[in-house]
Amino acid sequence: MRVVILGGTRCIGRAIVERLAPDHDVLVVHRGLTEPSGLPAVRHVHVDRSNLRSAGTELAEFRPDVLVDVSGMSAPSARGALDIFGAAPRMVAISSVDVYGAYASFHRALPVEPVPLTELSARRGPEHWYIDRPDEENVEFEDVYLGAGAPVLRLGAVYGPHNEPSRLEFILRRVRAGRTHIPIGRGSFRFSRVYVHDVARAVERALTIDGTGGRAFNVCESHTWDYAEFAAQIVAAAGSDAKLVHVPGRVLPADMLMTATFRQDLLADATLGREVLGWEETDRVEALEQSVRWEFDHPPAHPDLDFGPDDRALTEPR
Repeated sequence: MRVVILGGTRCIGRAIVERLAPDHDVLVVHRGLTEPSGLPAVRHVHVDRSNLRSAGTELAEFRPDVLVDVSGMSAPSARGALDIFGAAPRMVAISSVDVYGAYASFHRALPVEPVPLTELSARRGPEHWYIDRPDEENVEFEDVYLGAGAPVLRLGAVYGPHNEPSRLEFILRRVRAGRTHIPIGRGSFRFSRVYVHDVARAVERALTIDGTGGRAFNVCESHTWDYAEFAAQIVAAAGSDAKLVHVPGRVLPADMLMTATFRQDLLADATLGREVLGWEETDRVEALEQSVRWEFDHPPAHPDLDFGPDDRALTEPR
């Protein structure tokens, strides 16, 4: 297949490129001026997402069989891609479980939504759009693609190689610094995650399985650790003896707030996607160990070494 990937140089897009490049002719469209090191040898077009038409001739000449949209997060960005690539026989768009009403309940004082979230769960209405950014909304984005007959993959919280900012750093920055005690909240919050290479598997299946057009599929792990257990598993995967110390939520360091107590979980069910698409997930312990190894091999250039908030939290009476 001739595959165009919009946004194929970062975490999710990179994993998709790595998955598809050995067997397909891949063209990556991104705004970077250079290609990231270590990316498979594929073709590139450098153009800002908002200005795809400026490279329209070059993109059209590629005559793709497949479009994978990783970087779009708004209706205009989706329409812009369809204006250029709408003739592609197959398309897959990457969305998020943040489209569900539970995401609004998590961020705003709204009634708690039942979980796990399935593809039939209510999405956020227009009154609860633009929660994260004033000009980007996944609900609108995926509606354009669903209306065009493309499958949409709603991802859980992605982790794994090249995930920036890392979803493991809240623990790993303390482990790297040799901290022996780590303050943590109750940690009962559950937010479905997905290993980035499992996303790539799901994308590959969505491109090759018939009967998926115009349908949405959750893509996430089948069993989710709450944040307390997730933190403990990261510590174990890192080979650390650090102790997790429960402290009151009011004194949690800012980067540990996800371990506080929340009324609304963001737990999703990906049964439909696994059954229809037939993708298989990596064992979550193995996936986490692989991710931690990658993080240790690629530490942040400027890690946060301020542990004053930790020390204050750890001395708080419990």
